[in-house]
Formats: sequence, structure tokens, C-alpha cells
Amino acid sequence: MKKRIVIWLFILLLSATPARADEFRFGLGIFNLAGGPDFQLNFRQENSHWQIGYRHNHWVETFEDPFTGRELTETTVTMTGPIVCYLFDIESKNTYYLGASLLQWTSTEKSLMTGESDTASVTAPFFGGGYMGQNGKSTYYNIGFFFSGAELKTETSVSSEETTGLDVQMQIGIVLN
Repeated sequence: MKKRIVIWLFILLLSATPARADEFRFGLGIFNLAGGPDFQLNFRQENSHWQIGYRHNHWVETFEDPFTGRELTETTVTMTGPIVCYLFDIESKNTYYLGASLLQWTSTEKSLMTGESDTASVTAPFFGGGYMGQNGKSTYYNIGFFFSGAELKTETSVSSEETTGLDVQMQIGIVLN
């Protein structure tokens, strides 16, 4: 179901024809190859320093016994929610920015030995910034770090994990205006 929503958002983005020189950006995370979707959809009105958007990041990590190489646990992490950024130099194709997001952050740890699992979830504000730039007329990149004071803790009979809030954004994408 989530995959369909992403596909429809992408189709709507590509079919959008703004009347002014507003700007839409659709970025795919460089970490997509690491085990799940990572995308960000943004909109900025012409001559505005503010960019609003939506972020979705999902990945799976497998942890192994360092001595035997046997897989012990699998952790699935999802971060989803709105994002707003203040761009410092809108006249340039490259700019630093500050941002905030409100992410629904979920972590599920599953023991591959016993099948037992534990899930923790929180909706938390993330604050940070980064640097984004445009290559040519229709492609862009984004590098940013967002932090939160929130923590998630999951525990099974064979393992436990405590994670602090960090959202690393490394995307390349298309610009429509």
C-alpha cells in the first residue's frame, strides 16, 4: 500500500505544471541501496526562502555474531513526516539551510534465533541543516543532518538496542519549475 502511495505522489509531481516559477523537488536517497526507500518531496514558492516537504526513510539492518558470522537480529527502522527548511541564499543555485521536521520514528528489532520481536515508536521533532545545490537546470543534491533528543529502545531475550535521533539526508533528485 505504501509503495502505491509513493508511486502516485511521483506521478502527481511529474504531472504538475505550476503557473509561476514555483519549484518542486523529488529526491532519492543515496542510501536506497542499503535496504529500503529513502525519498523526499519538496515545494518552494518563487522568491521564497521557505521550502516545505515530506520525508520518508526506511531501512533494514542485520547484525551478526562477530565470531561465527551467524545472523542474530534484524532491525527495521522507519522515519516519516513533514519537513520545513529555511534557505539562506535563494538567488544562488547552491545554499546552506536550516530545517525542522516532525517524524514518526519506528524501530522493530527481531531475533532471528527465536523469532521474538519488539517495537518502539515515537513522534519527535528533528532540527538541523545542511547544504543543497543544483546541477544544471533539472537536477539537485542535498546533504543534511537532523538531530532529535528522542530515543528508542527495543529489547528481545537475546539482544537490545538503544538508538538516539539522527536523520542523515543524502539525496540526488530532479527539479521541476
